[in-house]
Amino acid sequence: MIKAKHFIYYIFIASALFFSSCSDSYQNAIPAESSALISVDMKKMAASSSSKRLNLLAAVLHIKNVSDCGIDLTSKMYMFESQDGNLGLCAKVSDSDDLKEYLDKLSKKGVCTKTKERRGFNFSVLKDSWVLGFSDDALLVMGPVTPDAQAELQQSMARYLKQSEDESVVSRPIYEKLDSIEAPMAIVAEAQALPEKFIAPFTLGAPKGADASQVLIAAKMFVSDGCLNIEGKTFSFNKEVNASLQNASKQYRPIKGNYVASMSRDATLGMFMNVDGTKFLPLMQNNQGLQALLAGINTAIDMDNILRSVNGDMSIVIPSYSDDKMQITWAAKLAHAKWLADVDYWKQSVPKGGKILDSGKNSYYYTDGNTSFFFGVSPDLQFYSGSDKATALGAIKTNVHPLDINLQKKIIGQKMVMIINLSDFGNNKGVMSALSVFMKPMFGDIRSIVYTLK
Repeated sequence: MIKAKHFIYYIFIASALFFSSCSDSYQNAIPAESSALISVDMKKMAASSSSKRLNLLAAVLHIKNVSDCGIDLTSKMYMFESQDGNLGLCAKVSDSDDLKEYLDKLSKKGVCTKTKERRGFNFSVLKDSWVLGFSDDALLVMGPVTPDAQAELQQSMARYLKQSEDESVVSRPIYEKLDSIEAPMAIVAEAQALPEKFIAPFTLGAPKGADASQVLIAAKMFVSDGCLNIEGKTFSFNKEVNASLQNASKQYRPIKGNYVASMSRDATLGMFMNVDGTKFLPLMQNNQGLQALLAGINTAIDMDNILRSVNGDMSIVIPSYSDDKMQITWAAKLAHAKWLADVDYWKQSVPKGGKILDSGKNSYYYTDGNTSFFFGVSPDLQFYSGSDKATALGAIKTNVHPLDINLQKKIIGQKMVMIINLSDFGNNKGVMSALSVFMKPMFGDIRSIVYTLK
C-alpha cells in the first residue's frame, strides 16, 4: 500500500475531486481515527462558478452534465487521512442508481473500472490507484494504492460505509472543531499528518516530550495570486499542551520584512518571524525537530548563545531538500554580538574530527568532514549562516530571483509565516506531481502554499 504522509496532498485531492459534498449521515463514512480533516462548502466557494466547476468535473471524471451523475453538489465534501495513511474523500450521494449508471458509462471510456458489488456496496477503481465505493448515502474515494492492495482497501471502505455516527469521525473533537470554522474551505489536522520535514515549525511551543499527534492545526483556506493561503493556529485538545502553545504564540511580533526578498522563488521552504531571542530560545530548546537539525553544529558552536542575541526579524530557509541531503540558511537581526568573543574558545574545544576556521572578519567556517557550516555577523549586526559562504551571505541579501512581490507582502506584518514551494514537490514526488495537474481547472497554476499563524 502506498503511504502518503503529506497534508499538502490533501490540498491537491480537494481540488482534484471537487465534485463532492455533505449531508445528515453520509459523514458517518469518515474513519474515526482520521488524523486530518478538510471540508469544502461548494455553495460558499467564491471561485466555484458553474463554468469552473464543469471544467474541473470534465478534467477529473469527464462529467459534462452534473444533473445525472448521482452526486449531491450542493452539500459539503470532506477529505481525510485514515489511520493507515490512505487519503480519502467523502461526499453525499443523491441517487446511487444514477451514480452507478454514470460510472459504468465512464468505464467504457477507460476512466474507471466497471462497478462491482462487494459486501453490499458498489466499488470501482478510478485512475488505476483510487478506490471508489458508495452506498445510498455516501461516496468514498480512497488511495492511492497499488492493484495488489485494492481488495484490502475495499474491505476497509465497506466497513466505513456502514458505520454509525458513534463509530465515525463525527463523534470526535476533530470534527466538532472543523465544523466550528466559518469558511468555504477549512482544515483541522494533527501535526503528525504533515510532511515530516515541516512538523517542527508547527510544534514550536509544545512542551518537551509532547507527541506530534497532540498538536493540531485549525485553519481557513483560500486561493489568491497563485497561492493556496492557509490562515490558522495551532492548538491541542490536551489542556497542558494547549496552554503552552497559546503562550508561545505570544512570543511572535509583527514581521518587518528584512529577509523576505532574500528567499529565492525556487527555494523549497521559508519560515519568517520576529522574536526576542531570549524569550524564543526555550521554544527552540523544547522542539525535538529543530534540535535534531542543529545537533551536529551544536556540538561545536553555541547556537543557544547566538539565538539569545537575536532581537528582530529572523528567517530560516531550506533552499533545496532531498532524502539524503538538506540545505538550510538562517538569518536574523541581532541586539548584540557579544558571543563573538567566545569563538576562540569554540575553536579550541571543537570535538575531534572537526575544526572552525576564519573566513573573513567576524566570519567563520565549521566542518567535521560531513557537515559544512559558514556563519558570521555583518557590520550592521545581522547574523547569517549556510552550508557555504555564498549561500550564508545570501541569507541577508536580496536574492537575484526573489519571491514574487505579492508573496513578500503576505509575510510583512504577520506573526509567523511559512512559504512552501509546490514546484519542488512536483519535481520530486510522483504522487504530488500527478495530482497537481488537477489544480488548474479550478484555480489555474498554484505555485505556493502560504501558512500564516493567526
